[in-house]
Amino acid sequence: MLLKKTPNFSAILFSSLFAWTSFVPNAFAAEVPAGVKLSSKQVLNVGIGAEVPSLDPQKAQDTVSARVLYDLFEGLLVENEKGEINPGVANKWEISKDGLTYTFHIRPEAKFSDGSPITADDAVFSVRRLVDPKLASAYAELILMIKNAPEITTGKKKPEELGVKALDKSTVQFSLNKPCPYFLKIVAFQNLSIVQKANVEKFGDQFSQPGNLVSSGAYKLKYWKIGDKITTERNKMYWNNTKTVIESANYFPISDVNTELQMYQTGQLDITYDIPSDKFKDLKKSLGKQLKANPFLSTYYVSLNTNVEPFKNNVKLRQALSMAVDRKVLTEKVTGRGELPSYDIVPFGMASYKQQSYSWEKFPASQRIAEAQRLYKEAGYSKEKPLVLTYTYNTNALHKKVAIALAAMWEQNLGLKMNLVNQEWKVFLTERNEGRFITARDGWSADYNDPSTYLDLFISHNPQNNPKYKNPKYDELIQKASLETNPTKRSEILQQASSVMLNDYPIISLYTYVTTHLVKNHVGGYSGENPLDHMYTKNFYIVDSSNSAIR
Repeated sequence: MLLKKTPNFSAILFSSLFAWTSFVPNAFAAEVPAGVKLSSKQVLNVGIGAEVPSLDPQKAQDTVSARVLYDLFEGLLVENEKGEINPGVANKWEISKDGLTYTFHIRPEAKFSDGSPITADDAVFSVRRLVDPKLASAYAELILMIKNAPEITTGKKKPEELGVKALDKSTVQFSLNKPCPYFLKIVAFQNLSIVQKANVEKFGDQFSQPGNLVSSGAYKLKYWKIGDKITTERNKMYWNNTKTVIESANYFPISDVNTELQMYQTGQLDITYDIPSDKFKDLKKSLGKQLKANPFLSTYYVSLNTNVEPFKNNVKLRQALSMAVDRKVLTEKVTGRGELPSYDIVPFGMASYKQQSYSWEKFPASQRIAEAQRLYKEAGYSKEKPLVLTYTYNTNALHKKVAIALAAMWEQNLGLKMNLVNQEWKVFLTERNEGRFITARDGWSADYNDPSTYLDLFISHNPQNNPKYKNPKYDELIQKASLETNPTKRSEILQQASSVMLNDYPIISLYTYVTTHLVKNHVGGYSGENPLDHMYTKNFYIVDSSNSAIR
């Protein structure tokens, strides 16, 4: 797809050369190359890895829900296939010189799936929902840079006092309490997608159910049954519908990657959520270009619940567990798809950030394990007096393999005994979020390409702070970084904060992910260039199987 390159918003924001600057990048959707013959059947079948917990864009907090939500709903801004910011419901916007005021103009052709216009009031309503304590969204913390948001989330002010307002029917203005160099990326994120105010007020919590849902995106909800699938169909009222090619999409919640592979091989799926890690080399050899492995801003880690025993006030034990894990063996022998061993919560490839690590990272294995054993003993345990831990993970073949590998490493190197507990995705999310675990598999995919999307997680009051980590110094550094307008100084502060948190060991970072999808040759429009791995069905198209010009 030919796209106008997105400007460097961070540089523009802090430049004294601009008073008000308007951006109107090119729109995008499915761009079918000349000479390509399209299939008469434009139906896309995709695996999404698990059951979708929620189709409410302000409530959703996981990548499974996001895959469907990006099709059903759209925000003022969107991402293109490279992860760059593009117009969405808004076709242009301005940023004030001081970086505190953002004004968006909703395109006149923007409509909901019922044909009614998308208005500034709908956009304002959607943003207010996100911080409303009554909704209790886990992502309310995402927009604390908006004026009065912190006070609203704590019940000190009303949602109506949020720094977002409708200047008229098609103009939305945000007032920030501090400059935010990545604010446009936040606006494009799923949780700021626009819902119809009248629809939500009419159906309440049931507005996202089939038959009720009114969508703002390229597709509308046709069918949703737990244990079966979700089906969407083309939204003919969508502002860019003429560039949409796929007529219908089916999303299959298959947690077993071997079952998913079988469905792909038998033609039931066009795109998989993942692949069996132990079959990576064989699939690369047999399917060639159909196997897509790309860099991904996502980290796999273990959360240690610092609120409960044995980890409460026991840094030595937490460090011992981290040191006893051989990340190189884990990525080469267990996952084996090109993952990068990591010690930092922030993944490799993140913009404006230098990876942090430990002094012991370069120790020979024998020295590292000896030190881990010393700390384990000082924490009150030994091979003669082993610690018994419960490790919780969600249903997935890879997560099971990692859990077994961790258990083996901890038992061999420390004498620790592990009880492995597998839970269904929705249950697992709830249990982990509410702190009902001792040790749990964890992971985070960047919401936007900035280190704050990871480091903000561990602020003491963040509801998504799964290890329940608390350190006033860390909170202070994150707050300091949020007020720093010099990009270089801000990066240095965030790196310092990461170092503080890592040396408290509330988590054990294991590796930076890669994405691994199988994509049929007849699927056009897939590039794999979005570092966040966000996919939009509106960018895809199905090529006639007799056509040799398959992308």
